[in-house]
Parts: sequence; structure tokens; C-alpha cells
Amino acid sequence: MEKPTNDLENGGNAEHNLSRRSFLTRGSLAAAGLALAGLAGCSNGQQTQQEAPVADAAPEGDAAAPAINGTLPAAWDVEADVVVVGLGAAGLSAAIAAKLDGVDNVLALEAAPEKDCGGTTRVSGDMLMIPDDVEGAITYQTELNGPYTVEPELMRAWAQGVVDNYDWLTEELDFVLGDATAARPEFPGIAGGESIKTYYVDGICGMSSLWIPLKDLADELDVQISYDSRAMELIYNYETKEVYGVKTEDGRAFKARQGVVLACGGFSGNEEMLQDYMASMGCPKPFALGSPYNRGDGVRMAQQIGAELWHMNSYAASSNTIRAVSPDSRVCNIPYPTGIDYIFVNGEGERFMYEEMRGIQRHGKQKDKGVWPLITIPAGSHMILGGQSGSVDLLGAITYMTWPVIMGGGLSTNQELIDAGIMFKADTIEELAEKLGYPPETLATTLAKYNDAIDAGEPDEFGRGTDVYASNMFNAAAGTDAIVGDEHGTESLAIPAFERQKVEGPFYGIEIALGLLNTQGGAKRDGKSQVLDLAGNPIPRLFSAGEFGSIYAYMYNGGGNISEAVSTGRIAGQGAAALQPWDAA
Repeated sequence: MEKPTNDLENGGNAEHNLSRRSFLTRGSLAAAGLALAGLAGCSNGQQTQQEAPVADAAPEGDAAAPAINGTLPAAWDVEADVVVVGLGAAGLSAAIAAKLDGVDNVLALEAAPEKDCGGTTRVSGDMLMIPDDVEGAITYQTELNGPYTVEPELMRAWAQGVVDNYDWLTEELDFVLGDATAARPEFPGIAGGESIKTYYVDGICGMSSLWIPLKDLADELDVQISYDSRAMELIYNYETKEVYGVKTEDGRAFKARQGVVLACGGFSGNEEMLQDYMASMGCPKPFALGSPYNRGDGVRMAQQIGAELWHMNSYAASSNTIRAVSPDSRVCNIPYPTGIDYIFVNGEGERFMYEEMRGIQRHGKQKDKGVWPLITIPAGSHMILGGQSGSVDLLGAITYMTWPVIMGGGLSTNQELIDAGIMFKADTIEELAEKLGYPPETLATTLAKYNDAIDAGEPDEFGRGTDVYASNMFNAAAGTDAIVGDEHGTESLAIPAFERQKVEGPFYGIEIALGLLNTQGGAKRDGKSQVLDLAGNPIPRLFSAGEFGSIYAYMYNGGGNISEAVSTGRIAGQGAAALQPWDAA
């Protein structure tokens, strides 16, 4: 449908290129949010939820109402023009884009309470991967997708969208982007990689550096927010599938006159879905570095309406992580041992990997036999530390991201971890084994095998301590993204050789698991961010954005998820803004 170009002051949609500055100076804020005035909030993230007004039921026989019986609630609790589900970069970008394109009443439903809002974006590195060339981006990402093909028209729409992020963020939103130093590109040597650039807002890594200004701008534009509002069900026409609104877990019905945008993240906080979709990846019980409120609600709503799902087995992850809140919480952080007197053991008490492999992993994946599977950290694995590494705080490194760091409440010292029952300390390895649930003789045998090999000068069974070379690497020694060839050809030194150190008491033990940054799967969407049904047709008035249905099927460049969230959110918001209300007379 062609977007109307009526002047905003006359009640129509604004032209596509209405900027933030011109929008604010045209006095449109005074008229915004009339139907949702009870949900108005303050700027600078200090919004306070208030009771939303209850809308009157549509008059009996109203000609504007859809003709199919049984699809509409008796009354709408809240009415809006566009309803956005989720408050991360995708949801905020959708809401902002809709407002800038002239939509009066934009409502965002946030599953979390206000103090925990923001999705995974808020606790991420906030890095934006923005290529400077569409064709180069297509070539590069097509290579990273490997055998997991994406239709050319969708790949082109993705590339154009992320490339356009630079102008939208800097010119329309007046954000300042500073160059990042990482992932420019993440896979040097891949064709098209020279076009890949990464940025931080104001040059700041993490610390919600993108999320905060997006949230502040949404407040300035009077985007209405309903916290503690977990969307669980779409309200739609049973025959045509046209979407009319959203119902939340508590039974409230939110009317969306023009469209609904599902920007509700993935399912990294849903253990059942993780086991269903990650079991084949060897990681049925990962920990979560992102928002625990990403519980797969969008997947359920998509299935309900007959949307096609894709990329459900694609993930972005970190390496080994440890619980950082309680023994019952999957919220985690990344440990940084200061020594080398430690080993990793699986659920059977045996070593299973070269412990320093974090240096050659790419978002939790490691090249093996020509493919990039998720690294396998078996369920029930532990880090066993000796007296040197165990005496220094594992979480003592300064970090600028992850849930327990940004949102607070996370533990930071080894003693806090011990007091919380997450970490254990013992004088003997047998005593530690009993505390961790291993047969004492099994863990003692594993440790003796490791220490005895060091005493005898024998090579490690996993090659630990020797040089590790890898291709497609940032070459730290050369200080460049270029691969430096030597006798290893196109490979670069990733982990220099080091002298192993025996693991001796006192002993410490802590459970480790793969740290999940986000899932990529969800409803498939087209280049206009419209959700597609099983026949490949757009579902009327239903859009999606962000990691919920991402284009990344296999590998991706750092900052790609955040950039895709911004681009697909922007496109979805503009698409919803272009529609005429379904209840128009």
C-alpha cells in the first residue's frame, strides 16, 4: 500500500523523511497519545506506569468493525494506532519510526517491570555493524551463511537496511557514531569483508550506550509504555488472519488500529524451548547473558496465527560462563581466571577441551572439520581451579555488558560466589568432588593424569600450552585485520604457547556452561518486515523486528544483531505507519 503523504497537522501520515528535529519543532508532541494519556511517562528512563484508560466497547452493529464474529473482545482495555511488543533496540526503533512517520498513538508493551526493561540490547555491547556497501555486505553475509541459504531478495533487503542505519541514526536521530575497534570485520579474508564497519553510539562500548538514547528519544516522542505487560496472544480475524491487536497474560486487550510489531526477542530465557531447539547442538542447558524475559512469547504467537518459523537452531553465544546470581538462576557472567592452574571437566569428571580456546571462538562457535558448530560444554561441566587461580576473583575483570553487570544484583567476588552456594572450596580434590557431586576417585584420577603429564614433560592430550593457529582471525601481533601469512599459510597465531602449571590445593570448583547471548529464530519476515505465513504471504498488519526471526542462519559478524534490530524495527514502524486503520469508517 502506498504511504499517504497528508500533512501531519491535518491528521495524516507525515512524509517518510520527517526528521527528529523537525518532528519535535512542529508541535506534534502536544497532540500525541490522546487515547493513552493515562500511560504517559517521563524522560530519561524514569517513566512511571499508570492505570490505562478502558476503552468503550464498539457499538453493536458498528460498520467499522470486522465482520467475522468471535475474533474481537467485547471491549478493548487500551486503544492505539500501532502496538509494539518489546522495548529493546528493535521495539524502540519501530516505535520511533512510527512516530516520526506521523502516528499519533504508539504503544509499547514490555514484559518486564520498568527496572528490568530493555531486552538484551540494554545489556549488550551495543555495537552496530553497519557496512558501507550493499553489494559487499551481501557477498560477505552470503559467505557467512554458508549452506544455509537466504532468498536473494531478503538478503538484499537486509543489506540495504543495515547500510541505511548510518544515515537514519546520525541524520534523522542526531546520534553520534564512533568507530569500534572490534569485528571490522570479524572474519578477515572473507570476500566482502572490506565493507564491514562497526560503531558505538558516542564511541562507548556497552553501558546501554545505544539503548539509553533510543529510550530517551521514545520518551520525547511520547511513545506510551505499559510495563509488566507480557503479550501472549494475537487478536485477529480467523479467516483472513488480519491482526487487530494483542492480548496480554493478565487478559487485557490492546487494540492496534494500524498494525502490531513483534519485537519481543528470542527464547534464551525459556528452558523448554532451549532443550527442544538446542539439544541437537549438544547444549541443552546453556546459561543466559541477555534478558531473562526473552521467553519465546513471539514464537507462540507466530505459531498461533500460522506463521512460518525459521533459523530456530541458530544462536549467538559466548564461551564458558558461570552463574552470577544464585544456584537456581541461569543468569550468568563471563569468568576471567588470572592464572593457568585450572582445568575443565565434564559431567563424568573428565577433561574435554583445550581450556584457552576462547581466543579462536566466534560468538560461541569454533571451526571444526570445515564447519562452525556451537562449542560443546556438556551439561554438568565444572571449572576446577588450583590455589592461585581460585584465590583471585573470577569476575573481577571490568566489563561493560551482561545482565548482572548492567542491571545489578550480580555477584562479583569469589567469596560471594562461595557464600551463595555457586562456588565451592576444599582442601583436597576428593572433598571438592563430593561437594560438586562427582565420585571422588574419578576427579582425583583426572587431576593426577593432568599433573603427572606436566611433571613428566609429556604433551597435553588436548594440546594445551602449544601454539594454536586459526584462519579468519584478527591478527593481534600485527595490529591489523589482515591475515599475516607464514608457514601456516593463511592462518595466524591465535594462542601463543605457554608453560602449563599444575593444579594444586586448596581447590575451587564452579559449574560452567555455554553463555547464550541470544537466539536468532522466530517468524520469517519479508524485506518489509512483514511476518509471512506458511505459504509465504504477508500476514495482514503483522510485522516483526530484531532477533525474533533474524536473517542470521549460521555465522554473523559482531554487531549484526543490534544493527538488524534497528533496521528491521525502523522498517516495521514505517510499514505500520503507512497503513490505514482497519476500523476506519
